[in-house]
Amino acid sequence: MSLNIIILAAGKGKRMHSSLPKVMHKVGGKSMLEHVLISAKKLNPSSINVVLSPKIESIKKSFGGYDIAWHSQSEQKGTADAVKIVLPSLKEDEKVLILYADTPLIDSDLLDKFINYMPKSDVKVLTVNLQKPFGYGRIIREQAEVEIISKIIEETEADDLQKNIKECNTGIIFSDVSTLNSLISEVKNDNSKKEFYLTDIVSIANLKNMMVVPLLSKETNSLLGVNDKLQLEETEQIYQSNNRKKFLRQGVTMLDSKSVFFKGDVEIGEDVEIEANVIFEGNVKLGDKVQIKSNTIIKNSVISSGTEVKPYTIIEDSLVGKNCNIGPFARIRPNCTLEESVGIGNFVEVKASNIKKNTKANHLTYLGDSDIGENVNVGAGVITCNYDGVNKHKTVIKDNVFIGSDSQLIAPIIVEEGVTIAAGSTITDNSEKDSLLIARSRQQEKKNWKR
Repeated sequence: MSLNIIILAAGKGKRMHSSLPKVMHKVGGKSMLEHVLISAKKLNPSSINVVLSPKIESIKKSFGGYDIAWHSQSEQKGTADAVKIVLPSLKEDEKVLILYADTPLIDSDLLDKFINYMPKSDVKVLTVNLQKPFGYGRIIREQAEVEIISKIIEETEADDLQKNIKECNTGIIFSDVSTLNSLISEVKNDNSKKEFYLTDIVSIANLKNMMVVPLLSKETNSLLGVNDKLQLEETEQIYQSNNRKKFLRQGVTMLDSKSVFFKGDVEIGEDVEIEANVIFEGNVKLGDKVQIKSNTIIKNSVISSGTEVKPYTIIEDSLVGKNCNIGPFARIRPNCTLEESVGIGNFVEVKASNIKKNTKANHLTYLGDSDIGENVNVGAGVITCNYDGVNKHKTVIKDNVFIGSDSQLIAPIIVEEGVTIAAGSTITDNSEKDSLLIARSRQQEKKNWKR
């Protein structure tokens, strides 16, 4: 079976009250459209087709990593019109799965089950029972054959009796290209919105004696659509709850799971402990026996086994080695690599630097654009002065260097192996191995001084 997926993403999203396109609003750190694309890709389709409004075509550049056939719906004439735009690019005998970009929690396993359910049917519709069905199209089943849908009635067109129906249309439809072409060609826009509703193909199919069958999903959360910020927040909470439960079942210890947030793809090893108010963003990997203390943010980083990240620490786009101690109140800025047993203490900032094993910077320090060797001790208040107002420059500190407190290293500079720098020094020149560097004004004493 050659499967093609159509994702409808051209909706205006007026109820979001935002200049950001509706499908670009994020759930769990990813846009709603990307969530749907990820689920679609897992089905291994021949093509993924996304229908956009010309007004939001600028979002295409955000999805360069996906193989997408983009289609433009110049006028918002309804869902049937959106699907009709794509069909000419597909072969008549191929299968089509229609999805929506505003259902970010859609599950690929459910979609696979739906595709393979009752293969002899002409059209399949995924449905769900909702206790609060307002806004959803209602499923009208045949009285004689409950496994056949006779029509789908939109909320705006439903009477009071139909509005009491709990079974709702998710909008997800499976059929073949030739059938969809035949049905959509007969869809009219004689409704209150003057739109061409895709749901009208159900009643048209019945008139043609075609079999339209529903798959009633027991899972409701994964099928919820997002039309406003309230539903966006509800969907975010479901997403977070799902992730928390997943990691708790995997054995992760959380002090307060409701205060831990996952905004990307996170991988966590064994015996990991996470305290309260922690945020993971982007691609994050935690090794075994990692401890993440309270009020910490980790973004696009790897934290290797045995490392402790203490409270109020931020780590971005970096690699932290095994058995390190980071924080509290530390900031690891992008492009840092910390090797095994590195210590970065309170109010220390590291940026675009490589720090080798057993090196310590425990207090009030800035290390930027630096290569630092093994067993280096960086005293309190040390600054690598990497920026001259125009360009950034490199500081190289080799193995076994001791840097006294309140010293400044004016880059570009190389501090050779075994050098000791006296506290309060401003180092401007390269040095020889195993030297003692003292670069400070000589103290003067004026006896019997009077103000």
